[in-house]
Amino acid sequence: MRECHCQLCGPLPATDPLAAHVARRGWGVVSVPAEGHRPAYAYTVGLWHSFSHAEASLFGRDEDEMVDWLDTVGKAVKGGRVLLPDRLGDDVVGTDEVFPRPALASWHRHLFGAALAFYRGQPVPMLQLAWPDADGILPWEPGCDEECLAAQPKLWDRVTAAPIPDSWPFPVSPDALVLTTKSIAFDGAPVVGVVHDEEGEWQFLDNPAVDMKDLTIVHLAHVMARRPELGMLGDLSMGFEAWLDGQGRWQRDALDDPLDP
Repeated sequence: MRECHCQLCGPLPATDPLAAHVARRGWGVVSVPAEGHRPAYAYTVGLWHSFSHAEASLFGRDEDEMVDWLDTVGKAVKGGRVLLPDRLGDDVVGTDEVFPRPALASWHRHLFGAALAFYRGQPVPMLQLAWPDADGILPWEPGCDEECLAAQPKLWDRVTAAPIPDSWPFPVSPDALVLTTKSIAFDGAPVVGVVHDEEGEWQFLDNPAVDMKDLTIVHLAHVMARRPELGMLGDLSMGFEAWLDGQGRWQRDALDDPLDP
């Protein structure tokens, strides 16, 4: 289900110039120059808010060209066009075909910071528009030349996660997606309960009785950014939960087994 919790949809007036640009035009394009081994890239911000469409990104081409291409994508999406992450060629930017692929959420914090800031931490869908080498060979096909491969990180691949920082208190990456309430994620509500379920998933809650419609998914780093004290629960065992008591202390207990009478 499409939901938007961006700066323009939030309860406070947006002060970010990018948000103002999105409000006027429907989208903006952020361009990032090359650095070290990472190629230059660009991405849209606002397509999800304005048109319920995934944002789009491009890597490894001339910066001005990428901005022009993504502006063309924005105009097409505004006109009703939908890009699908189906690996099929799309002529949305003109004679040069691009091949939409999904960018996994684990990349968002590292590459799409302006989009995350605009959406207040919500990792909205992002497409990577891949392009072929001079012979028409795509990065995931055998024989693609090295220059094309080096220019385009494969954001759709479930690659090995970045190492967990030594000081990080949780056994999962800061990029891990966790379940929390919209009030915690977007409105600064306090965390009063933490659940580490039998499958290793984490939940951060502000009420023991939470309705499913009140839940959302964000990066663990987003929850921890304002609440570093939650690091003391990083050793919470799978199958356990912890809740604050009346004295502000965390009480840990095994999760109830619904199959155990």
